[in-house]
Amino acid sequence: MNSVTLALPSELHEIDSECVLWLCAPADINAAISTLPVSSQVFVKQVLDDEAFTGAEGQSVLLHRPVGLAAKRWLIFGVGDLKHDIALSFDHHSANHGTRQLFVEAFKRALSSHSSTITLVLPYHFSQPSVNSEQVFAGKNKKKTTEEMLISQLLRAFYFGCYQFKGYKSSPHLSSKEEPALTISAPPTQPLLTCLKYENSLANGMQLARDLSHMPANICTPMYLAEQATRLASNFSAITSEIINQSALEALSMNAYLAVNRASAFPASMPVIHYSGRRDGNNEDDKNAHPVVLIGKGVTFDSGGVSLKRGSDMHHMIYDMAGAACVLGVISAAAELGLNINIIGILATAENSIGGNAYRPGDIITTHSKQTVEIISTDAEGRMLICDALSYSEQFSPQSIIDIATLTGAAITALGHKCSSVMSNSRPLEQALIKAGEESQDPVWPFPIWPEYQEAIASSHADMANAGKNSPGMITAGCFLSRFSQGFPWAHLDVAGTAFKHGTANSATGRPIPLLLTYLQHLASSRKSS
Repeated sequence: MNSVTLALPSELHEIDSECVLWLCAPADINAAISTLPVSSQVFVKQVLDDEAFTGAEGQSVLLHRPVGLAAKRWLIFGVGDLKHDIALSFDHHSANHGTRQLFVEAFKRALSSHSSTITLVLPYHFSQPSVNSEQVFAGKNKKKTTEEMLISQLLRAFYFGCYQFKGYKSSPHLSSKEEPALTISAPPTQPLLTCLKYENSLANGMQLARDLSHMPANICTPMYLAEQATRLASNFSAITSEIINQSALEALSMNAYLAVNRASAFPASMPVIHYSGRRDGNNEDDKNAHPVVLIGKGVTFDSGGVSLKRGSDMHHMIYDMAGAACVLGVISAAAELGLNINIIGILATAENSIGGNAYRPGDIITTHSKQTVEIISTDAEGRMLICDALSYSEQFSPQSIIDIATLTGAAITALGHKCSSVMSNSRPLEQALIKAGEESQDPVWPFPIWPEYQEAIASSHADMANAGKNSPGMITAGCFLSRFSQGFPWAHLDVAGTAFKHGTANSATGRPIPLLLTYLQHLASSRKSS
């Protein structure tokens, strides 16, 4: 992970760095330049005039070894009315609204200089002390200043720009790039240091999830995901893990879960991760506080089974375990932050393969909950794994259960690649996730699972079918899962369009870890304050 530090602002011309990235607003130009030595003022003003630089969004000027300045390079990047944009970002649902994409572009240009050190200079009006700093929404009973929100978005853009999956090329240098150290010219106050710690933990969790998602199916197998759960337990004292093996799953009658993996060369298993963060008192109720259960779909490769997928799309299916990777990443981040909450993560892992013993369309399967399912499509396998994991989770008396899955192509049809969907049997849980999505700029949009939609999964021979006909596929999947979550608050996140990018630039995103970590942090904060 890249090194990031905060440092007290110094005079611009004294900053000794391979690259100074100066975020410049229109009102800042004259005030900031006036602090430079006279010879430098003339030079910088002349270059900005020549380039017609006004500080508008996206404008940039790169100076090499500028006269009278200690830095090797100066990248002056226009940000427009930044403070206004940051405040606006909480009034919109867009994942890329306002400043995020602007900062990503700024760091892309700075990183392209291959500098080993980058010093980030905030807009002049942000670097000046302000008693009445504007407040923006940042969760229940908490406000963040625009300065905190600015640092948060800058860090997220920096980590995003620096991320690379090293891959498996025989010549690693072909894909490698510099990993610079970043210094932010901002006073290391406690709120900003807290922000830095949070964003660093989030970035670590997202990097773990993205790396796992990018791994090919011959390396990232169900057994490999189980090893990652065990590794988490060895890295954090607050985490324990258990791997429920195939014989135990059979004894538990996890028949829907087992059916998906039946034709795989790998034995079935279900890793269960326990994070015990609720340790703030001697009260037994504190120690045994009801956990949040996170269930991640972990299909390490999805051929579609007997209901075979199209060959042209099948290579994308290494990403069908992104939900499980997300669970590993968010629990890792929560443990690194020491969140005051108990979490149980379930990795619903399998490899949906083809073979003589594969489950078939038309099969009737009795689930862990004793409900029966008629198989319409073996390519609707994620819900088969998750339905048994949901029923299994009841034993933990959870305060809520959230499943995360690249479940349906219909999610992409409905929402594209910008927003995840949420379906829930609990309005408070649904609203909490929506708010967390707004704050983290990792948005979700609610969809109904009304009784009228349940008709789509009616079966003549079983309690339900695992897929609908002529029905909205994303909602149908949610309706199916709702049959197994009637005893507790539950939400389903379909992240098929947001967990990775499709097409020629395939890339795991690490979403919805920002959303989930924000949600968990809110719960932990409310418990601590209560």
